[in-house]
Amino acid sequence: MSNFIRTSSKKLTIAGALSALLAVTPLCVFAQQSDGGGLEEIVVTAERRSESLQDVPMSIVAISGDDVNPAGISDLGDIANATPNFNFTQFNLSEPQIYIRGIGNTNDSGGSDPAVAVFLDDVYLGRPSSAGMDLYDVERIEVLRGPQGTLYGKNAAGGTISVVTRKPQQEFEAKAGVTVGDYSLFRVGAYVNGPLSDTIAGKLVVDWKTQDGYAENITTGQDLEDADTKSVRGQLLFTPSESVDVLLGFDYTDMSGNGAMRYLTNLDIAGLSPLANIPALIALQEQARAGLSERQSSADIDQYAEKTLSGFLARVDAGFDFATLTSITAYRTEESAWLQPLVPLLSSEDGGLGIYEVNDWADQDGNQFSQEFRLYSEGERLKWLLGLFYLDEDVDRSETFTTYWQAGTPLAGLSPGDVTFNQSANNKSSAVFGQLTWDATDTLSLTLGMRYTKDKKSIYNQAIDNIDGIPPTGIPLVGAPYEISASASWSQPTSRLSVEWRPTDNAMLYATYSEGFKSGAFNGTQGDPVAASTPLEPETADNIEVGAKTQWFDNRLRFNLTIFDLSYDDLQVWYLENAVLVAANATASVDGYEADFAWAITDDFIVSGGFAGLDGTYDEYVTATEDYTGNDLPRAPDSSWYLKANYTMPLRGGAALAFVGSASYTDGFTYEPSNDPRQWEPDKTIYDASVKYLSADDVWDVTLWGKNLTDELYGVHGISGTYGGASRIWGPPLTWGVSFNYSWN
Repeated sequence: MSNFIRTSSKKLTIAGALSALLAVTPLCVFAQQSDGGGLEEIVVTAERRSESLQDVPMSIVAISGDDVNPAGISDLGDIANATPNFNFTQFNLSEPQIYIRGIGNTNDSGGSDPAVAVFLDDVYLGRPSSAGMDLYDVERIEVLRGPQGTLYGKNAAGGTISVVTRKPQQEFEAKAGVTVGDYSLFRVGAYVNGPLSDTIAGKLVVDWKTQDGYAENITTGQDLEDADTKSVRGQLLFTPSESVDVLLGFDYTDMSGNGAMRYLTNLDIAGLSPLANIPALIALQEQARAGLSERQSSADIDQYAEKTLSGFLARVDAGFDFATLTSITAYRTEESAWLQPLVPLLSSEDGGLGIYEVNDWADQDGNQFSQEFRLYSEGERLKWLLGLFYLDEDVDRSETFTTYWQAGTPLAGLSPGDVTFNQSANNKSSAVFGQLTWDATDTLSLTLGMRYTKDKKSIYNQAIDNIDGIPPTGIPLVGAPYEISASASWSQPTSRLSVEWRPTDNAMLYATYSEGFKSGAFNGTQGDPVAASTPLEPETADNIEVGAKTQWFDNRLRFNLTIFDLSYDDLQVWYLENAVLVAANATASVDGYEADFAWAITDDFIVSGGFAGLDGTYDEYVTATEDYTGNDLPRAPDSSWYLKANYTMPLRGGAALAFVGSASYTDGFTYEPSNDPRQWEPDKTIYDASVKYLSADDVWDVTLWGKNLTDELYGVHGISGTYGGASRIWGPPLTWGVSFNYSWN
């Protein structure tokens, strides 16, 4: 595949890609007929209207709500495993780091935005921590890869994840499920749906999960990587007339636990910083690590991680003779707090092994109000949409870093560090947007989209040295404590142009040019007042895609291919460089491909999956002290793939056994822009499997499942140690469980 995608310079050849896609087209004409059956149609709302996945000229992965369960998709990490060119890492419970096509960021300042936008029922979630919402009883999850610069309520330079919940219906339905598993896993979820009157339907969903940790702190005896999550979601759907729907909803999620475990690894690999290659310090760390398993820590603190999310939604869809008007009003809140060690081989202040201890604790409160209006019309040849969007977000955040040096080591004479960064940010965004699709002929369509966005950010930053008279070390202030206020505004037009050609009823070829924009950003943990008050420039992206969406053999085989070439100006990059938090703009280029397929070999046996290739580099990236130009982009593996097989075996009397097996592969990648060899994450392959018994009356089912069956040890986050090695958070080990569900109709 990659031979025709890349030239010798590893850059995309658009002419070659077009030739390859055109070569595929004639084959569609000769698709053979089969005896019924076939794949189910996938309906998405990626372009703010319901349509077949095969009719949307962009790269999309759609995950059915039926796949969201303890045996399959249960969190963002599972979504990433099932979506090639999607990488998910997590600094802690409240700071997920989402990358699509190698584009994302690691900063969670109140004055910055995520590069990959997450939406819940068309509502933009401003804080990255809000991405950990409840996934019980969702209708589908759509992952849109690449810049989404026109239709979405907040421009996403890297891509979009859209979670769509199931709405109330007039037919009564209820379901309850219980899951038990190893590490004392216990989960219960239930929903009830039905009519409250002839014009009102309601739905209530609850979910509760607890699980003991699969890691431990041997110093304090604390379990780590545990979970306690409670959520509730309610909706009312009013239909006062055939042309008007009013949806009111609320959701609440509470997550808590002791947090993630970090393990110091790669002590035998030289780092780029001279401080990371001092033999005496590395020897002390190796001595402190001796006797620890890879799921044990020796931190000197009891840590925690918790967050609470809530939201209220009012959506009105009103149909008129010429168009449909949609209004979406939403208010959301987020509260999170954590205390975590950043270096896992931590000494105590009064003696013991190790070198130093760096702890990070923070509290964050955020709330946002958003309003969106859309007017959509669909005629015989013309589809158009006009929209307005407004967002007002407030974020208050306080984060403290403490550093203690171990007595009896070469660093014992250094002063301790205790620095607090307080910030209060207000972020406003407004936009006007529109899109027009014209069916020029029965086989040729043109789409033009435009958006004009204006963003404003205001921030108050305060840096406090909590140890008077002693210059702090660790994660330090460069100079004296400071207190600043700053604000900045940015505006940007973005556009999209797509050409779609349908040579047959079963094939569509398309070419798309799209632009992305992400507003400038303030960093809330800068070491000096000038850096704290100077925002990064906004990101802009240019994306060229060519693709084919095809169906074969009477819709028994679906194959879609996208080839893309991306360029980013002023990419916002945050990086911990020699214990100093550094922020700078960079330019980058990304190209690659994405192929997705599903094949109904028989009515009872379906194989599906996807393959992707990626090449991302910094064209120019220079910090105050280093030049990383030409380095690989972090979290951008060269290749990734996902395969899944579903086989249903009918049994006597109408019951059935359903077997599901999946494998996901991610090539090695680096965690840091420096490409420090200590931060290389090796390739991984994850295998999951389940077997489900379905009753003949389709009322109940029981599933035996296992995840990470080979107990693969893989990282989900990494930080370079200043004095050697790199700390890792490991992904979950092999886990298994049994799930039982019962339905009432």
